Amino acid sequence: MAYIVGIPLLAFLSILQSVIISDIAFIDGRPDLVLLAVISWAIIGRHKESMVLGFFGGMFLDLLSGLPLGVSAANLILITYLVSFSEGRFWESHFLMPLGVGLISSLLFYVLQMTTVFIIGPSFDPGLMFIRIVLPGTFLNLLMILPTIQLANALDRWMRPPAVRI
Repeated sequence: MAYIVGIPLLAFLSILQSVIISDIAFIDGRPDLVLLAVISWAIIGRHKESMVLGFFGGMFLDLLSGLPLGVSAANLILITYLVSFSEGRFWESHFLMPLGVGLISSLLFYVLQMTTVFIIGPSFDPGLMFIRIVLPGTFLNLLMILPTIQLANALDRWMRPPAVRI
């Protein structure tokens, strides 16, 4: 059920991120909706599903961007793998823990994307890119991570209602 709902949702989020969110910027940084959705799904404890969803979400992002096919998918799978070490325990421990996970995941995603851009082609100023794109984008991701986790939790409860005992 998670794949039936998640894959079309990630396709929608990647289109939304590429078409509409690309015009909304804080300095030059933008929130990464697909990254937030995949991280949120992993934080609530569905890390195996989030790896598969990260693959599809990354492929959708790569189809709509200038990066080679599979780069964002590999980055999202790696980040989801690192988040999966918590096995869903971040949410119960402290409400600030998901913010730390979102911060580290967002920075790692941007660093991996910048490394890929550096390897495949045009030269750029990493310091300027870090200040103008990475920091504002990470800030926007941090603002959106807690509501995204709440939405992922609600979607999980809707797809898998708790068992009722009589």
